[in-house]
This record gives sequence, C-alpha cells and structure tokens, in this order.
Amino acid sequence: MTAINLISKEELKEAIREVLTETDLQKPTSTAPETETYLHGLNELAAFLGIGITTAWRLAKLLPTYRTGKKMFFKKSEVLAALNQKRS
Repeated sequence: MTAINLISKEELKEAIREVLTETDLQKPTSTAPETETYLHGLNELAAFLGIGITTAWRLAKLLPTYRTGKKMFFKKSEVLAALNQKRS
C-alpha cells in the first residue's frame, strides 16, 4: 500500500507558483515574426491610405504590386516604405 502525503492549501499554492515561474523562465523571449498583411485590390489600398479610388489606381503604378490574374495585392509594409521613400 502507498502512503499519501497531505499538504496544506498554502503549500499547494507555493508549489504551483514555483512551477509557473520555472516554465515562464524557460519560454523563449523572442516572439515569432508577424505575418505580412496584404491589401486586396485598389479599394483596400484607397481605404488604407485615405485616398480616392482614382488616386489609388494612379499610385498603384508606382508601388510594388503582386498580381494573380486580374487581382492586385499590395504588402502594407512595402506600400508604407515606398511612400516614405518618395517623401524623402
């Protein structure tokens, strides 16, 4: 027959705190890279930049664009980088 050791509520709380502290220390501090977000089409580009659709169409000719058939995609980071580069 096995002996059962009884512990108090406070001892149990302390044991749980120790385990949680140890697991927090073992977690990697760096986070996974954020996934790239895309703007799907001219309507989303216009809404993102706060401009009209015609202006977005003209601007799309100067921005890095990805196409799948007739659909256009823009990476948000590349759009912002291109606009900041043009501004300077």
